[in-house]
Amino acid sequence: MTDSNNEIIPVIWKKPHNSSNLFHVGTLNILLDQFIKRYRKRLQIRHIMIDLEMPKDAAGYSDKTFIVKLHLKLIEGRILIAESKKRSIADVMRDITRKIDNQTRSTDRQKHPDSTRKHG
Repeated sequence: MTDSNNEIIPVIWKKPHNSSNLFHVGTLNILLDQFIKRYRKRLQIRHIMIDLEMPKDAAGYSDKTFIVKLHLKLIEGRILIAESKKRSIADVMRDITRKIDNQTRSTDRQKHPDSTRKHG
């Protein structure tokens, strides 16, 4: 994946679970590219580590859910981690995006505590 300066942002895939097929990995790759485009300037990502799992029950049948774990290592050294379990990969990435947004907003408020206060 590349950022706005055409610098490559390494994406490290944990070995996909045996139940993950290439279609799901490809879909997640497309959504991850959109995620990088959204966050590359604001977060200054050094690298991304991603894990995709599709759990199975004791009989070996898929329970039709996806578990995605995303670790972002930022240039400043901070690590952001988000995990989600949903019935579609798109829903998983939406949930992860929301969790990353929440983490970055809370740290922005810690850096600038006066910016959220109402004056009056």
